[in-house]
Amino acid sequence: MEQTSERILATVKSNVSLSAFDAISGERLACVPVGTAGISKPHEIAITKDGSHAFVSLYGDKDYGLNAPDNRLAVVDLTRMKLAGHVDLGPYFGPHALMTDPDGMIWVTVEENCCVLVLDPATWEIEHTIHIGVPGHFLAGTSDGSTVYISAKEYPYICELDVNSKEMRAQIPLPVGAQAIRVSHDDQQLFVGHLNRPMLHVINRAARQVVKTVPLTAVPGWPFATVDGLVVLVTTYDEDAERGFVDLLDASDLTRRTTVEVPGEPFHALPMHDGEHVLVALASGEIVKIHLDRAELVPGGFHANGEMPEMLLHFSG
Repeated sequence: MEQTSERILATVKSNVSLSAFDAISGERLACVPVGTAGISKPHEIAITKDGSHAFVSLYGDKDYGLNAPDNRLAVVDLTRMKLAGHVDLGPYFGPHALMTDPDGMIWVTVEENCCVLVLDPATWEIEHTIHIGVPGHFLAGTSDGSTVYISAKEYPYICELDVNSKEMRAQIPLPVGAQAIRVSHDDQQLFVGHLNRPMLHVINRAARQVVKTVPLTAVPGWPFATVDGLVVLVTTYDEDAERGFVDLLDASDLTRRTTVEVPGEPFHALPMHDGEHVLVALASGEIVKIHLDRAELVPGGFHANGEMPEMLLHFSG
């Protein structure tokens, strides 16, 4: 039976919203203001274990760098698509990356305080503070939820945290700092984008070291994996030439690369449920659609109704 709907969430910075779309029709289902224009832009999303609410990081007034950071998370009721309120993080500023652990707790990096917070989604209270010594920006978890890895932009190592003990286990060295990070489909490796060169580092999780670095078309933003794990996708951008790309790497041989040029700077990508397509959010607000096997842009994209959509995420709604 042909798929008729596929619901996704997107943080849209220009209208400081968490917006919902039908990825098949392109229809905007809801637009929930969560931040404050000129003060706090929404960046990343975590959905509660029961699927009822989304926690959204309000990072600050900039996309990155010199920034007046906020100290709040927005909470959206996904059933009613209404703002449920804001979590006041008190002295903790610059929340960015988010995830939900196997126990349903919400994890969030806070840059200004160089730590990770663990919140109870029922009470909105901070239950744990894990100091990591660097301003963590991106995170990725293993499929079993036991381990979290954090990259910190200019800092040349990855922090490894144990979810159960809420402690930092190790620091994994890198040649220089890193962009976003992803755990491989089989949980054996980490994919880490080089901070400012067109390269993707591959880290062996067991050895805790870089074992390979593969070339990319341009400087990486975020790595992703298809649902079947056969393709590693990396959004990349050549800032000088103002050209954006999505690199499709064969997971069995990462040096085998196919590149799709996209009409703008790409941010998050989201493999679709059909296993054949991927959506890519562009800085312009366009969300374009790529056919994976054909490695080309195809009709079916849509607009986020605002510029700078960052994160794309499926939800049941």
